[in-house]
Amino acid sequence: MGRGKIEIKKIENLNSRQVTFSKRRNGLLKKARELSILCDAEVSVIIFSTTGKLYQWSSTSMEDTLLKYNRGKIVEQHPFDEQKAEQNSQSVDVSTLKEEYLKLRAAYMRLNGKELEGLSFKEVQQLEHQLNEGILSIKEHKVFTNQISFS
Repeated sequence: MGRGKIEIKKIENLNSRQVTFSKRRNGLLKKARELSILCDAEVSVIIFSTTGKLYQWSSTSMEDTLLKYNRGKIVEQHPFDEQKAEQNSQSVDVSTLKEEYLKLRAAYMRLNGKELEGLSFKEVQQLEHQLNEGILSIKEHKVFTNQISFS
């Protein structure tokens, strides 16, 4: 027995609507993954439920995909004003680089034992693990360097 056609309209029964939302959301995300793999396409999906809950999936970084989308939108809106589009693209790149710089600076400060307030216990444990890995790497390098110099 095959599936029958349904009329595309709002489902009035709240439980049926939620079940349909969940199944179709999962189906949409599955199709997005398949499209990404089969066609080597960059795909991102953002879904907000009626309760405001966010569901997202991206074949690459969601931030990178959104940046590309915004650049493409700027070029579409002003196809003859390529210089302006290039400037907007550069300003987006500059703001992205500033954000990345601030994140790296914060990570550097934490590795030096500064600006640790506000970190969760798990984040402090991760920081400790990073520092221990760094110490082991330095010790291995020092031993290796000493072996070479004595050979």
